[in-house]
Amino acid sequence: MKAFNKIGFHTASGGNPTGIGDYLRTLDAAGIPFVIKAADAMTGLFDAQELMRAGNNKVPHVLAFRRSVPSLGGPPPSGNPDVPDYNKEPALAAEEHWNWHKKNLPPELDKELVWIETINELRKEVEWADWIGNFAFHTGQLALAEGYKYAAFGYSSGTPDEGAWETDGMLRYLELCQQHPRQLSVALHEYSFKTADIWFLRGDHIGRFEKLFAACDKHHLRRPYVLITEWGWTHERVPPVSKAMQDIAAVAEYYAQFPEILGAAIWYLGPGFAGIANRAQRLIKPITEYSVTTTFEIADPTEQPPEEAPPMSPVGEEGRPNGRFIRDVTILDDTVLTTGEAFTKTWLVENNGNVAWTDGYQVVHVAGEAMTAVTAQPLPTAQPGAQVEISLDLTVPDTPGTHFSDWRLRDDKGELFGDVIYTRIIAQAPVSAPEGTCNSQFIADVTIPDDTVITPGEAFTKTWRLKNTGTRAWDGGFSIRYLGGVKMAAQDSYPLPPAAPGAEVDVSIDMTAPTAPGTHYEDWRLFDDKGEIFGEIVYVRIQVPWLPGSSVVAPVSQRDARWADKRLGQVGSNQTIGKWGCLLTCFAMVANAYGHQVTPAQLNDSMVRQGGFIDVNLTKWNALTDVYTDMIYGGKVASSPEVIRSIDASLLEGRPVAVQVDFTSDTPYTDNDQHWVLVVGKDGDDYRINDPWLLPAQEASLKERYGRAGRPLWEAILSAIFYRSTRGNPAPIDIPKPVDTPVVLQTGINVNPDAPHSNPYDSDDFKGLDWVRFVFKLDARTVVAERGDLRKAFAQYDPIIHAYNRLGVKSLIILNQETIWGKAPWAGGNDWAGYALDLAAAAKDIATHYRRYKDEVAYQIWNEGDKEHNPASVYLKPEQMALIVTAVATAVRSVAPEAPLIFNGMATGPEATAAYLKKVETAVGGKIPVDAIGIHPYTRWATKAPFDWGQHYGTLAQAFDVYRRELPGYTFWITEIGVADDSEIGPQFYGEIGEYMKDVYKHVQDRHTDLVKNLIWFGWSDWMRNAGVVKKDGARKEHVYPAFRAVRNREL
Repeated sequence: MKAFNKIGFHTASGGNPTGIGDYLRTLDAAGIPFVIKAADAMTGLFDAQELMRAGNNKVPHVLAFRRSVPSLGGPPPSGNPDVPDYNKEPALAAEEHWNWHKKNLPPELDKELVWIETINELRKEVEWADWIGNFAFHTGQLALAEGYKYAAFGYSSGTPDEGAWETDGMLRYLELCQQHPRQLSVALHEYSFKTADIWFLRGDHIGRFEKLFAACDKHHLRRPYVLITEWGWTHERVPPVSKAMQDIAAVAEYYAQFPEILGAAIWYLGPGFAGIANRAQRLIKPITEYSVTTTFEIADPTEQPPEEAPPMSPVGEEGRPNGRFIRDVTILDDTVLTTGEAFTKTWLVENNGNVAWTDGYQVVHVAGEAMTAVTAQPLPTAQPGAQVEISLDLTVPDTPGTHFSDWRLRDDKGELFGDVIYTRIIAQAPVSAPEGTCNSQFIADVTIPDDTVITPGEAFTKTWRLKNTGTRAWDGGFSIRYLGGVKMAAQDSYPLPPAAPGAEVDVSIDMTAPTAPGTHYEDWRLFDDKGEIFGEIVYVRIQVPWLPGSSVVAPVSQRDARWADKRLGQVGSNQTIGKWGCLLTCFAMVANAYGHQVTPAQLNDSMVRQGGFIDVNLTKWNALTDVYTDMIYGGKVASSPEVIRSIDASLLEGRPVAVQVDFTSDTPYTDNDQHWVLVVGKDGDDYRINDPWLLPAQEASLKERYGRAGRPLWEAILSAIFYRSTRGNPAPIDIPKPVDTPVVLQTGINVNPDAPHSNPYDSDDFKGLDWVRFVFKLDARTVVAERGDLRKAFAQYDPIIHAYNRLGVKSLIILNQETIWGKAPWAGGNDWAGYALDLAAAAKDIATHYRRYKDEVAYQIWNEGDKEHNPASVYLKPEQMALIVTAVATAVRSVAPEAPLIFNGMATGPEATAAYLKKVETAVGGKIPVDAIGIHPYTRWATKAPFDWGQHYGTLAQAFDVYRRELPGYTFWITEIGVADDSEIGPQFYGEIGEYMKDVYKHVQDRHTDLVKNLIWFGWSDWMRNAGVVKKDGARKEHVYPAFRAVRNREL
């Protein structure tokens, strides 16, 4: 039988629903069901209702509505339209909540056509599921009594928790759905939470509805109809159209297999959420075209749905077979196998139809790679309700990588039925029989030591002395290859000189220095004759100096402490020069090029007086003409290939040009990504820029900072602003050395790269922070097959560190038992010295890999190791900690001497911390060899005690007094502080938490920067002990996120 695409759209009041009417009319005319969900307005729904009435409801369109904001009559008794009053009995809460929603429905809404949602993103815990189920049961009865169609729950993606669907209250509502399938249903949300991977955590995100269906099957209940009333990638992002349509096609085919899924609504054509409507709107036309041209072959449903509510998939007849996947018996998803290897894949499958599987029934290959020549094989016989194992003998494909093989069940009439069952494996090339090992050790820089100053464009030869520390000789086929950084060599690969085991050789490569001033590095790695990487990274790092006359104007940083905190624009502005003053700073540099010696702060004041701002703090394109009589505005030119010609002509005359760029060029552009830089010169196919964001002020490469790989230069420029002066053209000047800026408290946030919504490196949420902090997991990687694989770890952490670095955010990496478990002396054996050397070896590899970042990647040695019986860490006695910190600090400093080192992250109080550190000092034989001591002063408060903390805990100032007195000579980083708990922290506490955050930061900044240099909040999301600035679904918390923003923007 055939089914259609079930993925449609979610609208609201405002946003950008342009074209939604065309989508509705086109599908209706073709007799294909559409899906439309609206919030707070009838956008799209009104037209949808009219189409259904005109067609006498012949096409089973899917319409849904939810009221999410209070009306003029005020909020419901619960205080929130989305949330019931959990403090009341379910029946009373249901009655009050339903009556409020019914009263606030749009008068034009047709209750016979539109599914109504009254609750949204509820508590996910099993202990609340019984209450919520009973609430839905009573709401459903009220809706039935008045002729409404009701969709319950609206659970967030990834919720509810396991076991929730099987509580008595939930089963009670599902039984009511079974009795009234045309009027009662379940609403869920399914987001992938990653724009790059729609199947991220498949079954927990996309496809979590199957847990509901499994519970119904287990309890012999009819599966309810399900509306995915929010569907997509993230709340603020949509991939490019081509990628989005690939994802939609994949999920549409998946949903088509489930006739109970009525439809899914793409988030979101409404307002807010970083302007996602403008990106989602681009999908309307391609989804319309896709929906009218695409059908899916599916099995007939095993049950006859009621005629009044036909599903989007055609109705079948009685006596049809069905099959349900239960679990993988062998070869779990992403099992690593060798190319060409034979294996047996076994699934456990249930006959959940009403006919037996008999002779003639088969399992057949339908998609992906068959991995066998026999693409149709007999199906074991099974009576209805029985579970059987289906086994196939398969062979791993010859190509390394990830491979899929999809199979379906087929009856004796040749009709496909049941769930898709599949295997997903990772093929790797066979490992050759051992013939020796390859390894290398860096011995010395023979030429060009680190940070050698080389003239722009100068040719030089880099020579490293390397030792063959393996057991194989380096001979024909061995090479040294380019790994990353700025290309300075002519080739990507060069032969490696022959070297017997134990021998030392000099490896030389001819290079040419870049023409752009600044620090430049290039990484290289050795490869054997089979193309396998080995040995240490070797690199070159040079300094290209400023040349007299190389620029028309000195660079200026908007984040210079002399004006970073100054208000941008007129009275009433909530922005500062440091945060949003990039164009103002560019204009200050333009003015300076023409002889007006002015700082951004002075120009800001002049523009306020002369009307250089609009809407309080938006810089006018022609603002300089308002301030200076000699300045002539040459216009603003949009991006095109011709803009390069205009900029080049201006540079030939010595005139700098302000250009707009995408601050986060690796992600889709939003208004928050707007940034301005000043073009001051050209080097080949690249522009030299003064980037106001950089501190200290310096020149940079436009392509390196804001270009896109493989794309032309003009695409990095969104627009350009031109000026000239009646005074003539500027003369080139010498670039002064950067001015030292006052020390201020550094800020940061703890992130978790392994949890959803806990590491937003692909957004600009952290733009303005100094640090992020996370654990480098090597032996504790979430994928078991990746544990101990340093390449897999680098593949995860490299893009994270790089993306944050582009935002000006540095990374503090924790090295602890999750990095290296190894000998685990805490679990027995007591070989602490051996473990310290193992962790130090890993630390050296990691620090070598990231040493290009100099002091912008720091390392914390262990975490909370001073606290006994701590489930989050491993306790170390002071003498054991001394072994580890000495070994790791020595290893890191041997390869990355500029990287800051932080000790532990002390979890005990100040007196206990001081006593512990003194014992570590005794074992070390002096001061601990680190740059700062990490501390976690949880429950300590500044000037205002939140909750009841003032009655039980001391102040930060009291703790700092102990550190000053007992531990002189050390500085401290607060690497964790916040409000955390193993249970959910309700929104009633958000106000106090926000005030606490601001009070702590301001207090430390104002009074304690002599002692505390960095304050890193814990943590970003509620996946981190419920301590987040955002919730588990990524939604920003009231009061808490604004406090974080104030800290990030230095607005306190």
